[in-house]
Amino acid sequence: MVKTTPDADVIAYLESHTYQETMDYFKISRMTIARIKKRNASQRKSDYMPEKIQLAIVGLGNAASAVIQGIEYYKSARRPTGLLRPTLAGYHISDIQVVAAFDIASAKVGKPVWKAIKENELAVVAEPPDDLDVPVLMGNPLDGYIEETMDVIKPANIAPVDVAKALKDSNAEIVLCLLPSGADESVKYYAEQSLKAGCAFINATPTSIATDKAFAKRYADAGLPLIGDDLQDQFGATILHKLILQQMLDRGVDVKESYALDVGGGSESLNTIFRARDVKRAIKSMSVAGALNIEAPIVAGTSDYVEHLGNGRNSMLWIVGNGFLGSEIIMDVKIQTEDGSNGGSVLADVIRATKVALNQGASGALDEISAYGFKKPPKAVKNPVEASKNLASFILGVK
Repeated sequence: MVKTTPDADVIAYLESHTYQETMDYFKISRMTIARIKKRNASQRKSDYMPEKIQLAIVGLGNAASAVIQGIEYYKSARRPTGLLRPTLAGYHISDIQVVAAFDIASAKVGKPVWKAIKENELAVVAEPPDDLDVPVLMGNPLDGYIEETMDVIKPANIAPVDVAKALKDSNAEIVLCLLPSGADESVKYYAEQSLKAGCAFINATPTSIATDKAFAKRYADAGLPLIGDDLQDQFGATILHKLILQQMLDRGVDVKESYALDVGGGSESLNTIFRARDVKRAIKSMSVAGALNIEAPIVAGTSDYVEHLGNGRNSMLWIVGNGFLGSEIIMDVKIQTEDGSNGGSVLADVIRATKVALNQGASGALDEISAYGFKKPPKAVKNPVEASKNLASFILGVK
């Protein structure tokens, strides 16, 4: 007869021990712990909320606006145009519920989320729901702005809230970090607060969080998923660059040189130019060339800021290769996109996949979700097709 361990004993032990220690002590799997937590969700509401995906957002910019609008927009849309996956593991995008939001801009702090996002360049095309009156809380400014972006952000002159407490009070289970590129101190602060509050963390910025071994271990020990780093758009220069180069290699073309450069408006482009251009360029270049094992010179990144482009982004893609008999092949492509909304569909998938990870009891830096949605995952894959297959396997629980 198999001896079973009372749920209460496991939950009590988990309060002061890591997932690994709990697994070793009771001789049970991580999946068993997840099932125990799920069975006892009514007693521990903050651990698991089965009816909705409880999301907290840090940074109410254009990308956040796209996610928030998408939740409402696709509730009644006849066709799921623009969604990569209308449902993922049974979750619809409308199953995401924003329960907390943090920003430092004076025009956003203190306002309900729906009014705050109207301060961004991205147009509001979805009517606000009646129940989304979540106020934007004052975050910790730290390095969230620089001199060049101060006039755009106009930081509020009030004390920051206790972020970890606010996350717990809101019953948030996932924290989505959408802070500006280069705000390393701020991103790490929110990763710490998320960990302290017992939330999964999604890092959409270039700051090393999921790729940081120390953070990855701490999230693993806490039994929490960690996802990142540096969000990849639904259809932009990076993903198109990968797909074209892969196709050229598959067709026997010898790639000689290539670049993909962005010109954009909006505060994120301005911020990237002044403090994160080199980092972003290194990440994008490695994302394109590294996974495909191409030795030819390849450069990708942001090249300039043009204020009147607003939320728009123009990407220039250039590839030179040699085909049969050394014949030269040159590709010159221009892509025009809306920066904020271009990440919305990927984020919708990542958020829902992170919820699945919570349900499964998966923890630490998760390769399958990170490689699917980010340019700098802990473990890169060859191409987007392989990333999608790996994500599907993860959702199904297949390794």
